Amino acid sequence: MGIGTILIGIALLVVVAALVVAPLLEKPQPANEPLSARETLEIEHQSVLRAIREIDLDYRTHKLSEADYKDLRRKQVEHGADILRALDAFKSDEQIDEEIEAQVAALRSTNTMKVERFCTQCGKPVKENDRFCAQCGATLEPTHEETPS
Repeated sequence: MGIGTILIGIALLVVVAALVVAPLLEKPQPANEPLSARETLEIEHQSVLRAIREIDLDYRTHKLSEADYKDLRRKQVEHGADILRALDAFKSDEQIDEEIEAQVAALRSTNTMKVERFCTQCGKPVKENDRFCAQCGATLEPTHEETPS
């Protein structure tokens, strides 16, 4: 046997050993947690929407008769409506109130601009320290705090 054959054999042995040992060295992945009832309903809702699209396509391509189309589509729409009603039941009145309060707080925090001045050219509100109108570009008169001494 030549040295080349021995080297190829060793290289092949290393590759095979690496392939065999690699799965043993990987971290075990945690088992998938079961889906919540809400997640299950959302997945089912998406499948109903896909089914309705497929029924519509089959009807447009003349694979379904009109009677079959109407019957199948009606059943899927009813099933989808039931799923949406079930999804709506997951939100309690307290959760809805909390979401509304969070949205109001977010709007209040983004609307912190105090309108004390208006542009003399276009009449749009401008910030206190603005030197130019953001709307029309007109030069603004400096406020009493900005006036040079």
